Amino acid sequence: MKLTILSFFVAITLLATNLCEAQVVSIPDKAKKSFSEKYPAATNVDWDNNVSNYTVKFKEHGKSYEAHFNVDGIWNNTETQVAKADIPGEIKESFNKSRFKDWEVTATDYVVDNKNSHYYRYNLKKGIEKKYLYFDKNGKEVKVNTGI
Repeated sequence: MKLTILSFFVAITLLATNLCEAQVVSIPDKAKKSFSEKYPAATNVDWDNNVSNYTVKFKEHGKSYEAHFNVDGIWNNTETQVAKADIPGEIKESFNKSRFKDWEVTATDYVVDNKNSHYYRYNLKKGIEKKYLYFDKNGKEVKVNTGI
């Protein structure tokens, strides 16, 4: 009898775990429509829902992108990775003079937001602390955000 009860609870636990893992990502039609209008040539489209916003990874013209939409399906920004070697000289120079020059650079991205602002972003790490450092095309530091 004890074995039967134990087997029942194990089966229920496994079923619940599988159902949670198989949860379908629900993306609002507004976000899908906005995305398809903005990126009609996108391929390899993969949506993710993290409750507070929606992220879509995709390819367009051979490049990989990641676009972010708010809970109302409105586009916030799109980013693409840029090799450190491809960062313009003015931006590299500004970073090397910045208060973050000793931080580890984990990635560099090019970001365009819904205000048509264009930035180069350094993804930084020092110990457990993470930061995003943004520069405009002239190498002027424009903002710093705490990384998640």
